[in-house]
Amino acid sequence: MDQSHVSIILPTYNREHSIGRSVESILRQTYPYLELLVIDDGSVDRTEEIVAGIAASDERVRYYRQPHNRGVAAARNEGIRQARYAYVAFQDSDDIWEEDKLEKQMRVFERRPGVGMVYCAFEGTKQDGTTIRIPDRSMPEENLQGNLYKLLLQRNVIDAPTVVIRKECLDKVGGFDETLTCLEDWELFLRIAREYEIGYAGDALLISDIHNSGVSSRVGGYFQARCAMIVNHKAALLEYGIFQQTVEQMLMTAKDAGVLEQAAQMLQSMLAG
Repeated sequence: MDQSHVSIILPTYNREHSIGRSVESILRQTYPYLELLVIDDGSVDRTEEIVAGIAASDERVRYYRQPHNRGVAAARNEGIRQARYAYVAFQDSDDIWEEDKLEKQMRVFERRPGVGMVYCAFEGTKQDGTTIRIPDRSMPEENLQGNLYKLLLQRNVIDAPTVVIRKECLDKVGGFDETLTCLEDWELFLRIAREYEIGYAGDALLISDIHNSGVSSRVGGYFQARCAMIVNHKAALLEYGIFQQTVEQMLMTAKDAGVLEQAAQMLQSMLAG
């Protein structure tokens, strides 16, 4: 296994309108040591045709079609199983990488060989025309790297397509939780942060196509995942003295979504075991 190469995993489902741009943004990377695994999660549009055309002229591209739609967590896990290299990155089929994304992130690994994962900021425009940057520029960079476990217990500042992860980290903590339909990336990053320090490349190296896929559109899955994270990391939340604060924050989100009673009952049931 080449220790400097990156396996990039791109799950996709019916994204014929955007998959080509996303793939090309990977193949234009200034960091050349990579392979791209496109995991088609059962598309019924022209996705396979488009990717096959690109793969025919670039041997770095590999296409795998799942027999039926299993969800993004399962698709990413399939890519992890097929990855050949020591580092794993993730891309979404409607996002664009800046050309120097991998190069800048791999430099962080060189400077900080002990980190298990390196992420970058991302920028995007919502459907209402407003733009966002995560993490926000107001957060000091020194607070966005190193031991991020406590920060991630309370909020997520990392998106799946912004990360590069040592494959050995995934071998240790496991892949994405396929029982979750939402927040599966945040849940994985929590497990990584509990075991490893995390590096930050600083710049916004990902341009994201942001959909209306927040709490209001995925209420059940969101609160199932959020409650599970609170329960699974209860000991740490109590140790840091932020258990009550985190629960109240989650319940406030549930109130805003109009599902306060349901979320409270779900959390109580999970805590009771």
